[in-house]
Amino acid sequence: MARGDAVDAIVVGSGPNGLAAAVTLARAGLSVRVHEAATEPGGGARTAELTLPGFRHDVCSAVHPMALASPFFRAFGLERRIELRVPELSFAHPLDGGRAGLAWRDLDRTVDDLGRDGRAYRRLIAPLVAHEEAVTEFTGSTLLRVPRHPLVATRFGARALEQGTPAWNLRFRGDVAPAMLTGVAAHAIRPLPSLGTAGTGLVLTT
Repeated sequence: MARGDAVDAIVVGSGPNGLAAAVTLARAGLSVRVHEAATEPGGGARTAELTLPGFRHDVCSAVHPMALASPFFRAFGLERRIELRVPELSFAHPLDGGRAGLAWRDLDRTVDDLGRDGRAYRRLIAPLVAHEEAVTEFTGSTLLRVPRHPLVATRFGARALEQGTPAWNLRFRGDVAPAMLTGVAAHAIRPLPSLGTAGTGLVLTT
């Protein structure tokens, strides 16, 4: 890079996080250059015709549960610019024998489907669902400051400790609810169980 081309910051990758970092730095008055190896920006959030003409595929991410929870994207009015479709069925986890664990947006429906483990699932998840915005705020902010909602933070922390240790899922008698929670926690791409995977799983399940 020639001396005249020097910039204050270089961001590698033009996915959502890279672009958010670049915009944040630029708004702070720094000169920024974004490097992207692909022919188009967007990273894992891109959509492309990968097979048949006119048939579009998600290159990587297909579900964006935290999009509207992001302070950065909220500041830019993401909900006014992009139509996010929220299905009645939040996620499903396949099991042996043609079975599947189904997590509906309606917690009562999920509890009913889980049968004997429904009450245990409700006790785990319901206090977080009732305060989902506070949970998102707490988990999405720095842990170096006092939480604005200490009771919610305490409830979340207690459940993360349970789900992040060898005692995880002992509250359940069947295999459906544990499979659902484990499948979501695995999105953290870290060894299971751990506090990191437990926190990720609880936030995404909420």
